[in-house]
Amino acid sequence: MRDKSRRWTRRIALTLLGLTLSVLVFAWEERIRNANEEYAVYSAYLTKGLLNDAHDWSADVPVQVVIADTTKPAGSWRLRALYLLDNRVHFDGLSVSTRVSYLLRNLLSTRISPKFVLPSRADLALTSESDYGSPDFQKKYPRNVGLVVLSGVGFNPTRTQAVFYIDHFCGLCGGGRYVFMEKLDGAWLVQEEHYTWIS
Repeated sequence: MRDKSRRWTRRIALTLLGLTLSVLVFAWEERIRNANEEYAVYSAYLTKGLLNDAHDWSADVPVQVVIADTTKPAGSWRLRALYLLDNRVHFDGLSVSTRVSYLLRNLLSTRISPKFVLPSRADLALTSESDYGSPDFQKKYPRNVGLVVLSGVGFNPTRTQAVFYIDHFCGLCGGGRYVFMEKLDGAWLVQEEHYTWIS
């Protein structure tokens, strides 16, 4: 009886391990498959969104876009499992495959590369998220527009839809939101945004 119980326990453990490894491999492949397009989405959003929302700076003044050097999805590890139930990700027209891709892409945090294409007036800097609270942040990045923290991007199979999460911390202001974008005539355009917090 004990041997039978141990065999079942071992089988269940091996099955769960196999499933976990399969999901992680698929998540890694999803990241590799979409790597270049991911930076096109980030660049389009930051150029048209963040850099055109000049509430604290003039549109023609040079600025520093400081981005956290690792991806980070919305919420904590415990809350990520509830992502599929989060109504703020229910955009009209967003396909299930795009949402699943987002979930898989964000199972693992990954390093951000300096592959952004931003306007000439914007200097890019990568830093750890913890640096934002340090007294040296302002000294190191005197023309910053705050700190941007990005999730990985989920895509549909044809890469014409994208969804990601962004936190923007800028002193006493800021906000976190899911962003739904579509590629129209070769350009990524924001279709809708759903805020999770704002100050």
